[in-house]
Amino acid sequence: MSMAGRAPAFDPASPRDLAARVGLVAATFLLATLAAVGLEQGAGLQDASPVYLIAVVVAASTLGTGAAVATSGAAFLVYDFLFTTPRFTFAISDPGEWLSLLLFLVVAVVVGRLAALQRDRADEAHRRVREGVALVAMSRDVALATTFEEAAAQIALRLQADAEMDQVWVERAATPGQAVAWTVPALPLAAGSPWTLVRSESEGTSEWLRLHEGTAAVADDDNVSAHYVVPIDAGDERTGWIHALRSPGQPRPGRGARRLLALAADQLAIAHRRDVLREELTAAEVAREGDALRGAILDSVSHDLRTPVASIRALAGVLADAAPGLGSADVREMAVKIDAEGDRLGRIVNGLLDMGRIQSGGIRPDLQPYELSELVETTLRHHAAGPGGREVEVAVPDDLPPVLADAVLLDVALGNVVDNAITHTPAEARVRATARAEGSGWVLLAVDDAGPGVPADTLAHLFERFYRVRSGPEGARRGMGLGLAIAKGFVEAMGGTIAAAPSDLGGLSIRIRIPAVREQRGL
Repeated sequence: MSMAGRAPAFDPASPRDLAARVGLVAATFLLATLAAVGLEQGAGLQDASPVYLIAVVVAASTLGTGAAVATSGAAFLVYDFLFTTPRFTFAISDPGEWLSLLLFLVVAVVVGRLAALQRDRADEAHRRVREGVALVAMSRDVALATTFEEAAAQIALRLQADAEMDQVWVERAATPGQAVAWTVPALPLAAGSPWTLVRSESEGTSEWLRLHEGTAAVADDDNVSAHYVVPIDAGDERTGWIHALRSPGQPRPGRGARRLLALAADQLAIAHRRDVLREELTAAEVAREGDALRGAILDSVSHDLRTPVASIRALAGVLADAAPGLGSADVREMAVKIDAEGDRLGRIVNGLLDMGRIQSGGIRPDLQPYELSELVETTLRHHAAGPGGREVEVAVPDDLPPVLADAVLLDVALGNVVDNAITHTPAEARVRATARAEGSGWVLLAVDDAGPGVPADTLAHLFERFYRVRSGPEGARRGMGLGLAIAKGFVEAMGGTIAAAPSDLGGLSIRIRIPAVREQRGL
C-alpha cells in the first residue's frame, strides 16, 4: 500500500516550520514599513498606517491570535517612532495623532483576532476532513482485511505516515511482547519510558500520561526515541496495544494525532471482535455439521446395517436349527449368502472408516509411478467375478504415460465408482472403463454406464456425504451415499480431480483426472 501524497499529521508546526512562519511575518512587516515610507514621503500620503494591517493579517493567518496582537503592538510602536512628529522618538506632540494611533491599534487587534479565528476555523475544518478521510481509510482496511493481523498491518502503515511516527507496531494481549504487525522488520530497542494514551469516554478527550517503573521520577532523554502506547479495548476487554515511536526531540503527538491513534485503536477493536465472532460462528457451524453428520450416520447405518445383519442372523438360524431336508448344497448356498452379507457389512464399515480418515485429514498418499492399465485391471478383476458375473468393459491403451498415484487409494476410489455404476443400473446395462491422455500432464479415466442416469441438477451433489438421488417410483437410490464421497476424497488426496457428467451410453459418467508422470529431460 503506497503512502505517497498523503497529508501530514494533524499536529502543531515543527520548529523548522515555525521559524519559516516567523520569517514570513517579519518580511511582511518590513515590506509594510517600506511601503509606508514610500506612501508618505514619495506619494505625500499623510497617514499610511493601514498598510501594517497586511502584516497583522499575515501574522494572524500563520501564527494565530497572539502573534497578531504582538504584530499590532509592534506596528503601533514602529509607526509612532518613524512617522509621527517628533520622529525617532516615542513622544507625540499632536493629540490627533494619539487618537489615530490608538484607533489603528484597536482596528489592528480586531482585524488580527478575526483573521486568527477564521484561520482556526479553517484549520479545524481541514483537520476534521483529514481525520474523516483517515477514518474512512482505516475502516476500509478493516473491512477488507480477513484477520486481525492483516488489519493491524494496514493500520500500522497508515499511522506511520498520517501520525508522523518513525515506527509503529501492534501487540495482542493474548501474546504480550510479540508484535503481530509492524512497519519495520525488527522492533526498536532504544526507547524511553512509555507514554500511554488515557481517554475520557464521557468528555471525548485524551491525554498522554507517563508510565513509571518504581517510585523514582522519570526524566526525558533526548538521545532515545519517545515511546507511545495506545490501549486497544473491546468493551471491558483489553485486547492489545498500539506502540509508536517518534524521533528524539520531537514534540508529543498533539490533539489530531491523539484522535487518529484513538480511532485506529477503535478500528482494531472492531477487527478483534470480528475475529471472535468468526471463531464462534465457525465453532457453531462445526457443531451443527457434526450433529447433522452424526444424524446422517445414524440414519444411514441403522438402515443399511439392518438388512445384512438380519440376513446373517436368519441364515445362521436356519443352519443352527438343522432343518429336515437341508442338504449340503443348501448349506453351501446359505454359507455363500452369509459370506456375501458379511462382505457387504464389511464394505459399510470400511466406508465409514474411510470417510473418517478423509474428514480428519489422516490420508497420507504414497505416490508412485504406475501403469494405469495394470491398476485398472487389478481393480476390476473381482467385479467381473462377483455375484452375477457382471462384466465391465475395459478400454485402457497400453501406451498411456505412467500415472503418479497411490495404488491402494486408487483401487478404493475406482472400486467405489464401479460399484456405484453396477449397483444403480440394471443387470443387462453396459458398464465401461476408458482412459486417454488429456492435456499436458494428465490422464483421464472415465467409468460410463448405460443406466437411467441422474437428473442434471443433481450432478454437482453426487460427491456429497450421504447424498442419494431420488428419482422415479423407487425413491432414494440404494446405498449409504458414501462411495462417491470417498472416491472424491481419495482422488483429491492424490492430487487429482473427479467429476460427474452425462454419459454417451445414456447413463452416468464419472471422470477421474490423475496426474501423469512428467518426463525428466536432461539439461
